[in-house]
Amino acid sequence: MSSWQLITKLVISQLRLHPTRAVITTLGVIASTCAVVWVVSGYDALVSKFDENAGKYLGRYDVLVVPNGPPGTVATVDQDTIVAFRNDAGVLELNPISQTRASVARIAKPDDGPTEESSLGLVVGNRPPVFGAPPIDPTLVSTPAIEEPYELTAGQWLPEDENANVAVLSSKAAERLNIGIGDDVLVTTLANQVALRIVGIVEQVADTPSIGGRGGRRGTGGPPGNRSPHTKATEQNRTGLRKKVTGSDSRKANEQTQSDKFTLPTAFAQGVATNAIYVRPQLADLINGFASQPNVLQIALRDTVTVDQFRHAWETRFGGDRPSLSLVDFSAVREGLKSTRSVSSQRSQAWAATGMASMAAIFIIFSTLSMGVSERVREFAMLRAIALERSHIAAIIAMESVVLALIGWVGGLVAGGLLVMIGSQILPGLFNSGSVLGWTSVGLSGLTVLVGALGAAIFPAWRATHIAPLEAMSQRNNLPTVRTWFLIGIIGLALSAITPTVVFFLPMANRTRVLGYSLFAYPALFVGMLLLTPLIVVISERLFGPIVTWILRLNSRMVKTQLTGNMWRTVGATLALSIGLGLYTSTQTWGYSMLQPFLPGDWLPDMLVAFHPIGVDEEDIPRIGEVDGVDPDQVLPLSIEQSRFDWQGDQAPEGLKHDNAVIVGLDPSGAFGCSDPFLKLDFVDGDQETALKELSKGDACVIAQDFQMLTGMQVGQVLRFTPPNAPNETVQYKIVGVVALPGWQWVTKFSGVRRHFVRTSSIVFASFADVRNDFHLTKPEFFWLNLEPDASLTLVEEQLQKIAERKSGTSFRSDNFGEVVAYRPFARATATSNVMKAIRIRANDMIWGMSYLPLVTLMIMSLAVVNTVVASVRSRTWEFGVMRAVGLTSGQLVRLIMAESLLIGFAACTLSLTFGLIAGWCGVGMAQFGGHFFGGAAQFVIPWKNLAIGFGITFALCILAAVWPSIRIGKAETLALLQAGRGST
Repeated sequence: MSSWQLITKLVISQLRLHPTRAVITTLGVIASTCAVVWVVSGYDALVSKFDENAGKYLGRYDVLVVPNGPPGTVATVDQDTIVAFRNDAGVLELNPISQTRASVARIAKPDDGPTEESSLGLVVGNRPPVFGAPPIDPTLVSTPAIEEPYELTAGQWLPEDENANVAVLSSKAAERLNIGIGDDVLVTTLANQVALRIVGIVEQVADTPSIGGRGGRRGTGGPPGNRSPHTKATEQNRTGLRKKVTGSDSRKANEQTQSDKFTLPTAFAQGVATNAIYVRPQLADLINGFASQPNVLQIALRDTVTVDQFRHAWETRFGGDRPSLSLVDFSAVREGLKSTRSVSSQRSQAWAATGMASMAAIFIIFSTLSMGVSERVREFAMLRAIALERSHIAAIIAMESVVLALIGWVGGLVAGGLLVMIGSQILPGLFNSGSVLGWTSVGLSGLTVLVGALGAAIFPAWRATHIAPLEAMSQRNNLPTVRTWFLIGIIGLALSAITPTVVFFLPMANRTRVLGYSLFAYPALFVGMLLLTPLIVVISERLFGPIVTWILRLNSRMVKTQLTGNMWRTVGATLALSIGLGLYTSTQTWGYSMLQPFLPGDWLPDMLVAFHPIGVDEEDIPRIGEVDGVDPDQVLPLSIEQSRFDWQGDQAPEGLKHDNAVIVGLDPSGAFGCSDPFLKLDFVDGDQETALKELSKGDACVIAQDFQMLTGMQVGQVLRFTPPNAPNETVQYKIVGVVALPGWQWVTKFSGVRRHFVRTSSIVFASFADVRNDFHLTKPEFFWLNLEPDASLTLVEEQLQKIAERKSGTSFRSDNFGEVVAYRPFARATATSNVMKAIRIRANDMIWGMSYLPLVTLMIMSLAVVNTVVASVRSRTWEFGVMRAVGLTSGQLVRLIMAESLLIGFAACTLSLTFGLIAGWCGVGMAQFGGHFFGGAAQFVIPWKNLAIGFGITFALCILAAVWPSIRIGKAETLALLQAGRGST
């Protein structure tokens, strides 16, 4: 018989001897594989539908022609080009469409029940789109197409009557807004608000492919860098003292660009919108307030013309036009679908699930193999003494690991496939992109199993190969002492301390800190926790053992060494539970700690009102204080502009990601100057009295604490800006104070104060007169209000809207769309309380969304506890028989088994809490150095209520893990226990 045949027989006999252990381990691998298949099936579905989705994106057209405009412009196709395409003999049909941003809200019916409060409904609702808010609503698409461009799933296509107030929705928009045929919607822009009846729904793909730049996107306000060169006058101005130009000559020179100028938010995607509401051009002009200009051409070719022939004929024209034109065909769309946000998100989730499942498989199999090695010491010693070498012993362990993993993998693929198939039918909402058991699912789950099996076998194999043949003559009992565990725990504690030391205490460059944290400090935390686990087991046994025995009415001496007597087995189960629970704890701690700087603080007034896009007349300002619910003594006019920094040719500060700020001009005495100031600001650098004096003098500003953290700028330094309405000028303000402004990000995001860029780096306070004059702002637009107690936000907003509509029909100049008629000017009222609610709703959704996978992993890992308890019961069968013989009842034995399982739960909770708090705390600290966090000073919050949920689940799983072994022992007769125990020995 060959050695491999012998090894195979030994492995099979071991699996037959302990079928329960093999079944539990296999179930754990099956569960891990199912988790991978569940997550990865969505990615497989996206990949499998690239061809289908590319065809759906183009609809009944063959190519798209898209203009490529420079950043900050709205690229359109001129009429001469449209006529040239229409006259091309190879063009069967041409559909010029215009796409603009709008807000779409369903008009509630009388029989509708109460609607659930949502984060977007609180801050967006039926308000017009603004730069700061993402384009979540359907894009308004103006189309003259006679036939539907995409397949109709319900209703009919747009009628040819230009005056009909009807629209067609894409399937994605209809599903999100819960809109069907015959429903009415409000379509809102900064120029108008129109009610439309939905007559049709067309099927479109869920995601827009990445086929180029950002089209008409105004910009994100970054990245920062050297200021672009301007005119010769500007360069001459730089050689002097860089004083701001505020004279009448300058204002007269810039009068054309300063007067009634406004930037309208534009569509973000280049190409055809997939989240869209379709209307006729004349209706689009009424909604937008300006004539629609085509920015995409949809072209259907004749059957005798190929796309390559069409491209070859037009390629010279594509490069010569200004703006140049890009031709997008099926292959370009298919390639663009590979880099969409959904694909990237699904890919990241797939790798995360693979990593978590690999860890689960490792510890479940590791627990089984470790217990097997401990119980088979004499067997391995005898095999060594008879014939086998160390390599053969290692091969036995490795083969057993691989066999268990392969059985679990095959079972997991079958179970995962059935789960996905049934789940997609019962709960289709869980699979927005569909679900397919594809090769990615098979490959990643196989990788999970392979990594898990090989990783789990390393340490048990090393232990087994170091069993000496002489140990067959005696029972092996050479576990390290408590002192040894204490020394190892000290080393683990030292390694764990490296992480906060790198994050908070060692001085180093941001990039070096990020690399050091990722490559060294965070892995050191993992290793430290591994080494710390035995000490935590010892502490948990001694600390919580008396508590558990008191609750279960047991003698404390019965569990005094119940965990440490089988340390390797207990460590494996503790680590298995701690993987999911530790990540859950760190996610919750990190998430809610990161949330704190973004919650609106007490410094914010009750409401910020923006009268867009016209503003209000000076004589209408007193009307604001007369609104019912507004405190008439608490109305503060603001002059607000969003402007780029001017670094005078120097490099921008390293931490700055978006090269602009929102400058808020206000009356210094009204805002800061009394015993009960309008803004209750906490000065972290400088003081309120000095800041008030300097702001009153002019040319001074107060900056936010998070901006100081990003840039390192201090009191006394100068900030310089380039006014959008006067790009040849430079404005400078001396920093006279630094204040904490928690929550400014979300307030500016949805209130319309981000006038030109989607993202911004900070908010800056200066004098009202300075900002109005320096940035050439000619009309009052913004006001901060405080409300009376119990004021109705809805009624306040309605009355403010009436004030805004006093300017109905007024035209204004848009720098990206030309002359615009404001048929219905809008009063955007952003209530601080609504922003607070919206942030909490959104944060809870995101944090809990990230916590589901760790909780699933925790549940899978509970099988390791089952294995541990089963092995403990089996090894102590004779001991239980003796206990029954001397008077213990079956109920006491059941409680004894429960006590061991609960102590494992206490150890896992202690280890997970230690890891989670350190990892969460350091994660919050690192956010300040990674360049994406701009919320101010880090705050550490421990969400005990949410953590209690995770710990409660852990203890529940531990109790469930002990149920079956407890029942089995409780029902056994005393003689049977003694005989079974002696036989096993």
